[in-house]
Amino acid sequence: MKRLLPTLVLSVAVLAPGTTPPALARSAPPPPTVELHDALRPVVAAGAPGAIALVAAGRRTRTAAVGTADLGTGRRMNAHDHVRVGSITKTFVAVVALQLATEHRLHLDDPVGRWLPGVLPYADRITIRQLLNHTSGVPEYFDKLLQHNATQPGAPQLRHWEPRELVGFVAGEPPLFPAGTGWQYSNTNYILVGMIIEKVTHRRLADEVDRRVIDRLRLRDTTFPTDETTLPKPAARGYWDLGPGTAPLDVTEYNPTALGAAAALVSTTDDVARFYRNLLTGHLLPTPQLTQMLTFVDHDGGLGYGLGIARIPTPCGPAIGHDGAVPGFATNAYASPDGRRQVVIAANLFPGRQAQTQEESVSTLFCGSS
Repeated sequence: MKRLLPTLVLSVAVLAPGTTPPALARSAPPPPTVELHDALRPVVAAGAPGAIALVAAGRRTRTAAVGTADLGTGRRMNAHDHVRVGSITKTFVAVVALQLATEHRLHLDDPVGRWLPGVLPYADRITIRQLLNHTSGVPEYFDKLLQHNATQPGAPQLRHWEPRELVGFVAGEPPLFPAGTGWQYSNTNYILVGMIIEKVTHRRLADEVDRRVIDRLRLRDTTFPTDETTLPKPAARGYWDLGPGTAPLDVTEYNPTALGAAAALVSTTDDVARFYRNLLTGHLLPTPQLTQMLTFVDHDGGLGYGLGIARIPTPCGPAIGHDGAVPGFATNAYASPDGRRQVVIAANLFPGRQAQTQEESVSTLFCGSS
């Protein structure tokens, strides 16, 4: 069943060049809850069944939810609903890799072949750092996975995948460019980073993310699932937009091993905001490693990508964080460089027509949260 197969964003979602968010100046500012609802309503009007927003500035946190979490039952969206946060997973995984570098258990400039001999024909010519910042040239595996699943009977979206199988989809292809000479977002990079973490620690990646990040920050609503195809309650259902005049398709349930270290994480807007706040204020990494994480490779006119973290321009300055999109869910999470302000918006539709509107709402709330 091809349209039940998982997909995910293969590039970092960003504000469209030249996009100007609605004016923020008002003679009498509305109550904060009205402001958040105003930013979310266009996301639902653009097609998402429901949406959640969180804005945190200093010690003040505001949340709002609009629309529907479950089209089958009519349950309303709740600000505490769990969602799949997709490629926000990459920042968590990068933190673990940088912690291991701090402990001198690996070096960011180690060749991939040192830890994963033979995984790729050119593994000795790419480094862990180049995987983390997408300058490795390793091709994207996900298109191949989708093509494979389209030929399979039954429910291939529920099948378990080993990381080496995912890398195997592109192991026979040449690199997109010599390592270090270009930039191209590739989920395969993070599948490889996850494999290296497991090789270094002799533990499952999920266990390392739990121990080093989730448990450390007490992110009680965040999980790194392996074969769990359902979401913890309360949860929004996730939907795929099949086009005008057609009801969205429920794609909530699938096996997250197809996403692994690239995009498997499940969380809430509150936990995601807390994660980026603690990361950027130095509670997860020593200053030298955090500085390396925030050393950005510039690409696509003003955009930047560090080690598992992105930088986007907004009308009020740069925002740092990540976007995540997997079947049924799209999440945008950004913070000020000092970590004092966070904005997170999650919607339960992907692919969907609301993506651009959602990005504009993030910019509007980010610039209005100071």
